[in-house]
Amino acid sequence: MIYKITFLILILISNINARTIEEIKESGNIIIAIYENFPPYSFIEDGVEKGIDIDLGKEIASSLGVKPIWYWTGSDENLEDDLRNVIWKGHIIHKTKADVMLRVPYDYEFIRQKDKTTGALSNELVVMKAPYHAENWVIATDKSKIEKLNSLAQFKYNTVGVELDTLPDAHLTSSFQGQLRPNVKHYVSIETAIKDLKDKKLSAVAGLKSQLEYLLDFNKNQDKYFMSEKIDYVTSKWDIGIAVRHDFRALGYKIEGFIDQYHKDDTLKNIFKKYNVTYESPIVLKNN
Repeated sequence: MIYKITFLILILISNINARTIEEIKESGNIIIAIYENFPPYSFIEDGVEKGIDIDLGKEIASSLGVKPIWYWTGSDENLEDDLRNVIWKGHIIHKTKADVMLRVPYDYEFIRQKDKTTGALSNELVVMKAPYHAENWVIATDKSKIEKLNSLAQFKYNTVGVELDTLPDAHLTSSFQGQLRPNVKHYVSIETAIKDLKDKKLSAVAGLKSQLEYLLDFNKNQDKYFMSEKIDYVTSKWDIGIAVRHDFRALGYKIEGFIDQYHKDDTLKNIFKKYNVTYESPIVLKNN
């Protein structure tokens, strides 16, 4: 029901062009894109929207003096497709667009990519701003089977679950000339992999640190599970931030100011703490 109501509202207020801040305030709503079924960032539990990005979106809307309308979106084949469908072009069928998208990898090189044929910027219609967390790939193990992970070679003799088509999937199946492949178990969702880890059907799960912490309630269960700091030889830490259309930079700057304040007053830290996830300051902030 929530999805249907939100969809109808989006159709009514969606615009061909990016809405100005004044138009957003006049409407009383801001359209915020979040990924569906993505705990602990955005999900529905007992008919209620919950998650880190839901709480952050509410803070942004409150700071603007409006209410959030959630644009739930699935994950496409790549980030370019997600940004095209949600931010600058609109859905292929109903053409609805969001004012801002959350949980977007903050990647300057991605924005500067050029089309090999024309030499033009491939992603010039999108602006990424306001990093609010550093995400990374890690491995969680069942301590009764792997007390401490010293090397990926341990998966020659122990099973590890991965979500299909992720970096851990590609890395583990190709490591040691494919010797780990028989023990790499594939799952459509990380939640199912975690369930099998809890049920002792796996020795470990590789995935996003935030998801593993949340789904294992890791902070309360460190006696049961070990968690690595990273996955060797995998680009395992990156910032996540927001995305707006290139002709909507004013909103991007406005939200960037809000998020800067949320860093300073611990709003972000408290949101992550609510979901038992360790908040990590963005890399760009540490380097400044």
